Amino acid sequence: MTMHRIPCQRVLATISFVVVLVVFSVDTHGQDASEVPSWMNGNSTWTGDGYHATTSPSLQPSSDLSIKMPSNVPTVNPYATDASTPYSVPSDPYATSAAPAPGIAKYDVTAANATIANAEQVGETTKQAVAELATASNNEVAQVAHQAAQTLGSQMGQAMSFERPPLIEESIRWYQYPWRWMTQGWTNSIELGLDGSQGNAETLALQTGAELKRKTDAYTLAFDFDYRLVNTRDVVTEDNGRFNIDYDRLLGDSPWSLFGKFGLEWDEFKAFDLRLNLNSGIGYHWIRNDRTTFVTRFGAGASREIGAPDDDWVPEAVFGFDAEHQVNKRNKLKAKLDYFPSWEDFSDYRIVSDASWEILLRDDDSLSLKMAVTDRYDSTPQGGNKANDVYYSLLLLVKF
Repeated sequence: MTMHRIPCQRVLATISFVVVLVVFSVDTHGQDASEVPSWMNGNSTWTGDGYHATTSPSLQPSSDLSIKMPSNVPTVNPYATDASTPYSVPSDPYATSAAPAPGIAKYDVTAANATIANAEQVGETTKQAVAELATASNNEVAQVAHQAAQTLGSQMGQAMSFERPPLIEESIRWYQYPWRWMTQGWTNSIELGLDGSQGNAETLALQTGAELKRKTDAYTLAFDFDYRLVNTRDVVTEDNGRFNIDYDRLLGDSPWSLFGKFGLEWDEFKAFDLRLNLNSGIGYHWIRNDRTTFVTRFGAGASREIGAPDDDWVPEAVFGFDAEHQVNKRNKLKAKLDYFPSWEDFSDYRIVSDASWEILLRDDDSLSLKMAVTDRYDSTPQGGNKANDVYYSLLLLVKF
């Protein structure tokens, strides 16, 4: 007989045919042989007019549990409705040649009978194999499945592994650096507070400010501006402001840093027109992470009160700290204090301190409510002014 290549569809059809025979052999195992039709026992042959009983040798089940497919399995059409339907084997999509395998016009009846005869032996062997598989422990099945999964995962990982192409480096022209510095890495905010009263006391208080901060892995640069104006019965009772620049340069991975401070302060009701201070020194970052920052500083510098009776430069030291803590997603606490004593006389000093609590109002971090307290103390005020000024404010903070 000429052997043909058996495609997957025919193998599946043959296996299905074997399983059906196994089921039939189980159902008829307890019946009398006389009650079972001869064509179910494989003792008949199809002649075209009908089935005629034939004598079939007695078959004994094999003790070998391995299932072997008979060599004479016919190439049949599993989707045909009758035996006369021709069938052509489709071409192998993975073959190097596109030539299709030869077709078979009709079923091979003799080969089919041989398959039926061998199916009983295969069925007995299959039942024994299924019984042994059913008695296997769950642990053994799990181990086999786990080993198969590891092997499959390893093969998939090797197949998917590839060398990533190098990243395309961004080319920046020299004239692009100023614009890049001004537009990237900044956290900016504008604050505004307004309150007033009408009746026995007519007052209008306005407080505004802005803060611009650029924080990188190497340094922190901050600009801070505050202005306050209070009008009582059309008379200005408060008019003051301040502007500060703070620069903090980290020394590599060390907690130490170098800082510089520049400050301007003016007050319509103080003895000076403008107070100027310049300071620099070293700082130590006790805590520095995304949630909490605490740094202490020590340095030296000088200050001058322009327009005051004594407007000479005064050498002074500076001690201070900055602290910031993100309590949770919506609450942040901030505190800052700078102590400026004169080198010649430590009883002559200034203290500037700020404390604030920010409450986030929008999830996109664009709007917050800020409650702040500012204290400015001068131990030697000029012009008969009081030494201490404390300001309370409730501000709306808009970030951009």
